[in-house]
Amino acid sequence: MRSRIAILSCALLLLLAQCERNDQPLTDATGVFEKAVSYFEDRAYMQAESLFVQSLPVFERSGQTYTVVEANRYLGQIYLAEGRFYTALGKFESALELTQSLKDFRTEMKLRELIGDSYASLDAYQSALISYRVAHRLSSAFNDLDTKASLEMKMGEISTYTNHMDDAFAYYQAAYSYYQNQGGVRAAESLGGLGEVLYRQKKLDAAENSLNQARSMIQKSNELVLDARLRMETGIVLKAQGKNNEALQEFRDAANSLRSKKTGRDQEIQLLFNIGTVYFDNGRSADAKKYFTEAEGLARSSGDGIAEGYLGLFGVRCDERSVPANQILQNVDRLAQDYQLVAQKFQAGGHRSGEAYAHAQVGRLYESIGNLTKARDEYRQAIEVEETTLGEFMLPKYHHQYQEILNLENERSGWYAQLASLLIQMKGKDEALSVIELGVQRSQSKVLQDVSIAIRHPSLKQDLLKARSKVRELRMLQIEQSSMLSVRRGLNDDRYVNALHNQISNLQREAAALSERIGGQYPNYEPLLHAGPIKIKEIQASIPPGTLVVRFLPANDQLHVFALTKTKFEVKSTIVPREKLLALVAEYQRLLHDPSVYTGTAGETSVSTMTRFATLSTQLYDYLFRPVDGMLERNLVVVESPEFEGFPFHTIERQDRGGSVKYVIEITSVDYLPSLSAIRFKTADTEHLSRVTAMGNPTGKNWSIDYELRDIRSFFKEATILISRDASWNNLKDVKTDVLQLSSDFLMGEGDSPLGMIALSKEQTPDDVSKIPFEKLTEVQAPAIVVLSNQYGQGFGLSTAHALVLRINGTSDVFFNSWFSDRKAAKFFSEFFYTHLANGLAPGDAYRQALLNLIRTRDVSHPHSWGQFFHFGLG
Repeated sequence: MRSRIAILSCALLLLLAQCERNDQPLTDATGVFEKAVSYFEDRAYMQAESLFVQSLPVFERSGQTYTVVEANRYLGQIYLAEGRFYTALGKFESALELTQSLKDFRTEMKLRELIGDSYASLDAYQSALISYRVAHRLSSAFNDLDTKASLEMKMGEISTYTNHMDDAFAYYQAAYSYYQNQGGVRAAESLGGLGEVLYRQKKLDAAENSLNQARSMIQKSNELVLDARLRMETGIVLKAQGKNNEALQEFRDAANSLRSKKTGRDQEIQLLFNIGTVYFDNGRSADAKKYFTEAEGLARSSGDGIAEGYLGLFGVRCDERSVPANQILQNVDRLAQDYQLVAQKFQAGGHRSGEAYAHAQVGRLYESIGNLTKARDEYRQAIEVEETTLGEFMLPKYHHQYQEILNLENERSGWYAQLASLLIQMKGKDEALSVIELGVQRSQSKVLQDVSIAIRHPSLKQDLLKARSKVRELRMLQIEQSSMLSVRRGLNDDRYVNALHNQISNLQREAAALSERIGGQYPNYEPLLHAGPIKIKEIQASIPPGTLVVRFLPANDQLHVFALTKTKFEVKSTIVPREKLLALVAEYQRLLHDPSVYTGTAGETSVSTMTRFATLSTQLYDYLFRPVDGMLERNLVVVESPEFEGFPFHTIERQDRGGSVKYVIEITSVDYLPSLSAIRFKTADTEHLSRVTAMGNPTGKNWSIDYELRDIRSFFKEATILISRDASWNNLKDVKTDVLQLSSDFLMGEGDSPLGMIALSKEQTPDDVSKIPFEKLTEVQAPAIVVLSNQYGQGFGLSTAHALVLRINGTSDVFFNSWFSDRKAAKFFSEFFYTHLANGLAPGDAYRQALLNLIRTRDVSHPHSWGQFFHFGLG
């Protein structure tokens, strides 16, 4: 085949050369192009690609723009089919640029959809949605209802994967409203999508009904694969309802129907896997192993290396579970070897998450028998794989379920904690702290990877933009490489894979060098680039005198507390199982928001819950702060960690030997930081605060916010107050101020930003609001202080990530409410805070005094009212 293609290529080159001499290049190139299209339609992609590549330069020289667009589109579609997604994206974007010059909006619509497909394959879901939405608007303009509904299906699928279930339901519902009159496959697929969304929303009866209705639509057709998928989804719902036998029946019947017709291999693999999980969950490891092994064989024969690796992994888990507890020591080496073989398979296939997971399992096994050295080495290997991987290929439709069952997303953050815990036991506290900070940096850079943050340093702007661009390209090239390695598509282009490897290696070196240079000059930008390990001495040098910085690490059976001052670094430990501690934390937070606790509305029955809440408060202090009680100074800074996101450490209570009880905030100041590295951030000066700007209530419907904001003038007479129609982005974007307060709705889960949206006014229609992505606040010259007052009734939304973005921008002190209790608490906090700020207290001290005032104010004295206010900053 290759020799025939080479001969054909040479013949065509000679033909084109002859055409040039005869002044007929365009005519002959057109013939080559038409032949290429014929090959494309026959799915002979290698031949088609060769002809398109050869004819394209002729059309470019001849100014045949439309044909150039078409050639690039065809090439992009070939590369998509071959798994070369980033290469495909480049072709589609080149075609789009030319199409826009032609003002050919129908072709633009198709290209936008294909660009969305490319981004979706590259795990860039927000970018995919943006492209799909543009195509969707164009399809509406042309009244192309079929394309519109197809795009809604794709957007519904992506929204499901990204856990935006309300959006997903709306997209599938819109598609179904078009397809339902037609019936058949597309109507059934849209109902199936609705069923999956309902299942994920825990609406199991509604999900089952939707899936059954979808199946009824294709009963008279021969859609075996779709029917099998719907039956699988139904089985998953039945399993969630505890109906294991019925679930097994659905899985088996669907698998048998596919096997009898020798079709739907990918679907059959998933069905066998689901049968195996039912047996595994019920303790029947030998039966589970049989089905996992059968599915693994099918995956191998179909060329799906990702499925093959995960199914092998599940097989080893069955073997491990089958070993009696008293024989685990004798079997550890054998099981470890089996996991390592799976890791090697994943490595060969370029699927790094699976490889890292397998190494972590080996680490867990060796840790269980006390071989800490081998356990440490395996966890190090897992983290090294994680740290060198920015992206990898995966088909969510076929592979996401494996990762869900393994709880992989939570597991990978646990690897950093497990390694750190081992290092503490092995007297390596510096490396331990560096490791858990590395995990924080990775999660933060992942959240911020597609967030557009304004770069306010001219000398660094180009370098940072270049570095982020390289990181983005690196992520996409890694996905393309793992796609080529993990799924066989009939290709064997080792040269292309090797070229990708070299390109990735060069990009890694370039990105690392840029990141190190940028971080050295301006450490605030490190979270945008996922910088390397921290140096503890550098962190300590930036800690203010009289400040204790703590970072918690809940491990298997201990809580480790890292405690740093400017001159000391110690690790204190408390014996408490991780699960117990986190359960107590969750219970405390639940009771904190229980009306029977903070209002006593349940009468006598409130006494027991109030008592339990009080007991938890002092119990948590004993676990969390008692180990460092002797190190407490005038300032306490808690470095946030994922396990304690949003937990109000300042509200728990210390009980002394005499029985006296005080909140932590009454003993010392309590501030927060998004990471240990954030101690080094360069921030605006807070010594001279004179300019204050407050804006909010964009709809003008909440007069109490107007009153609260205007009241700031009682303390800062020259304060600028922008309310109602004046609370607009146009009035905010050019503000230069020392203190900025925003009192509005901060809406999570809306828009394309992972940080959500801020509601501001629409100047033309004051009863409505416009919504801007949260990160646009970085376009405002960094105020020294930012106060965010979330007026959204449900409240829960503002988080560590929002404080991090503002501190990256150079803001020194960020204050926000992590939940919403009532207007009275917000009003009192504002009044007290600005009183103390105007009297010359430092921002952190003004915050603390405001909370102490609230504690002494009858109507807002419960932690539910004042505990909502957090300060991210130092002192």
